[in-house]
This record gives sequence, C-alpha cells and structure tokens, in this order.
Amino acid sequence: MNATSRPQGHPSDKARGASRRAVLAGAAMLCMLGAGAASAEEDFPSKPITIIAHTGAGSSTDIFARELARAAEPLLGQPIVIENRPGGSGAAQMSALKLAKPNGYTIGVNTLSHLTAMQTNLKGSFAWDDFSWIVLNQIDPYAIVVRSDSEYKTLKDLVEDAKKKGGTLNVGGFGTVGSAHNIAFNLFADAAGFKFNWVPFEGGSQAMTALLGGHIDVVNTNPGPMLQFAEANRVRPLGVLSKTRIDSMPDTPTLAEAGYDLGTTWQQIRGIYGPKGIPMDIQKKLADAFLQAMKRPEFVKYMKASGQIAGDLGPEEYTAFIAEQNELAKTWLDKLGATQ
Repeated sequence: MNATSRPQGHPSDKARGASRRAVLAGAAMLCMLGAGAASAEEDFPSKPITIIAHTGAGSSTDIFARELARAAEPLLGQPIVIENRPGGSGAAQMSALKLAKPNGYTIGVNTLSHLTAMQTNLKGSFAWDDFSWIVLNQIDPYAIVVRSDSEYKTLKDLVEDAKKKGGTLNVGGFGTVGSAHNIAFNLFADAAGFKFNWVPFEGGSQAMTALLGGHIDVVNTNPGPMLQFAEANRVRPLGVLSKTRIDSMPDTPTLAEAGYDLGTTWQQIRGIYGPKGIPMDIQKKLADAFLQAMKRPEFVKYMKASGQIAGDLGPEEYTAFIAEQNELAKTWLDKLGATQ
C-alpha cells in the first residue's frame, strides 16, 4: 500500500461524505426557506392586518386609521383591525411594533410626535431607524387661531402685540415644550421675531376649550379640532403652515402669504410604519393599497371634512423624508433645551 492510499471505508471518507450530505441538506433547506419567503411575499396578505394606533379611540389619529382601514380592505382583500395602545408618548405602540414580526401584518400609525418623543423622553429606547417607514398618507397643517372677539385680526396684529408683551403672550397647544406643535409655533415666532409663553395641553380639543374660555390668547392647532368653531364664528384662524391654502379654510392665508416665509417642511403628518426589516415588496404592496384607498370617495369626503391634505410618499421617499424631519426635530429640540 503506498503512502497516499487507504482502505475503502476509512473514517475520513465517512466524515467527508457526512459533511457533503450536511451541506447539500443545508442548501436544500435554504432553498426551501427562500421559496417559502418568496411565496409569502407573493401571497401577501393572506390573513387580517392589524394597525396599532398610539392614541385612544375617537382621537384624530384613531379616526384616520379607521377611515383608511375601511377604504383599504376591499383593495387588500383582508380585514384590517384597529388596535388602540395609548400610553407613554407612543412607547406602548412602538414597543408592540418593535417586537412584532416584520411580515407586514402588524403595522402602526405614526405622527411627527414619534420623532420628538424618540429624542426626548424615549431617547435610548427607540430611534427612527428602528422601524420601516411605509407610506405618508396625510398632512395635517398647523393653524394659528384666536377667538372671534380677539383684537388680533391678522398675523401682523398678533406679532406686533407679542413684541410689546415681551414673552407674555400665552400660546397653547398639544404637548410640552419640544412637542411637534410647539416646534411649529417656534418656527413662526423665530421668523417673526417675538417670544411667547407656551401653555401645554394633552390634546387639541383641550387647547381649543382653553382658548374659548379665554385662558390663553392663541392656540396652535390643526384644522380638525377648530373647524366647527370657525364655522360657528367662535374662533378666527389667522394663518396656516402649508404650501397652499387648504380647501376647508379658503380665506385663511398661508404664513408665507402673510409675510412669514419659514418654509413648510415641518408639518403634522400621519403615515403607516412598522417593524424594521419588512420586505420591500410587502411595503410597496401596503403603500400602493393605502394610497389607492385614499382616492375612494368616502375617504376623500373624510379628508375634506377634517381639513387634511393627501400625502403621496412610498417607502423609499417616506424613509428619506422621516430622516430629514428627524434632523429638523433634533435641531429645534437642542435649541429649546428639550433633549435629554
């Protein structure tokens, strides 16, 4: 027997054969898993979808989620269930999404408040890139509103008086200093050159109640909580932070039209996001369905009645938009001393 030969059935041959079989079996398993994943994406959705809202039932965000679900169900061919998980400035909802499987069946509603919370009280627990950003559905402009009997007839009146008051003008809105509503008004005040006193509220309706009761001078809110009072001539909207005037408030100028060009990047938004790692094919299916749903007559009617503007960003564009908004939020939170 020469030095390189060995008996048939040598232990090393058996080990090598077992190794080859293991490799082939592993490759087959990977192929099966890959085929299964591809099939799952192609069949999506094959069961009900859950949208988690970070606010309670009856809120503007909850109503948006339910209207969107109702309009999208026929397009996706599956029931869409709304689950409310308020609490912790969105922490309850974000925790549920972060733990959910990234398969598109558990998603949530997001607003700008998610980004400010992630950089303040929830900093270290969540970050914007912990999630998949699927679609921007709705832009909810910020409106500057006073009572109908206010001495402020225009934004110019408000600015001139605010400068005289030297920071004692009481402005109310949803959230504390550093909230999305607070940043929006700070952008205006910074462009106009005046200071103010921010009065925080737990919601837009509470801020409107305070304005009507004369407890604050101005409210920075969205059209939804104030339109009924404007129609009843109980409040007067002075300006809206939007690229164009909105249909529900055609006589109200944009801030730029009123002479305060602070840009329109920072706007309240509502969109759909989910766990990080949702396959792009599934994200696009969801985005396409939700964008198509927004064109249905019943959803268009809801949008007009609540003074909303339609969004139109899919996964790639929405992710880039969120990254930009996150940086703008950081800039203002640092400036306001609201970061932790």
